Amino acid sequence: MLSMREQLPIQMPVASTPVDAAILLMQKFGVNITRVVLTDVVKGQFLCDVYAEQNGVEQKLSYCQGPDGIVLATTIKCPIMIDDELLQAQYMHKTGENSFAMNINTLTRQMLEKALQQAVNSENYEAASRLRDELAKRK
Repeated sequence: MLSMREQLPIQMPVASTPVDAAILLMQKFGVNITRVVLTDVVKGQFLCDVYAEQNGVEQKLSYCQGPDGIVLATTIKCPIMIDDELLQAQYMHKTGENSFAMNINTLTRQMLEKALQQAVNSENYEAASRLRDELAKRK
């Protein structure tokens, strides 16, 4: 099969990464990515919407993995945005003089394990239960 491809009379661009393949497809079909919008965090994974325009019509592809959308956007140099609701939900809020609150989805597994240990040590079993459940969801 490979030898047949080498015998083709025209040079064909070859995609070395999935992003390269996506760019080649977009070029072939006249599709332009206009922006990537980070929209949600589910089980510690960012999701995004990718907006594309073809023949003057804009379409949205929802629930893409955030890192994939960011790589695509940086490769083709289009804007990366964060949904206002997501930004507010993920923002660290001051809850006391020396304490802050963060959305649990923004914490790494290591941070969750440390928080769980601290909750158990301080006998805050309600928080420990929520942290344990979040760790179980991520396995």
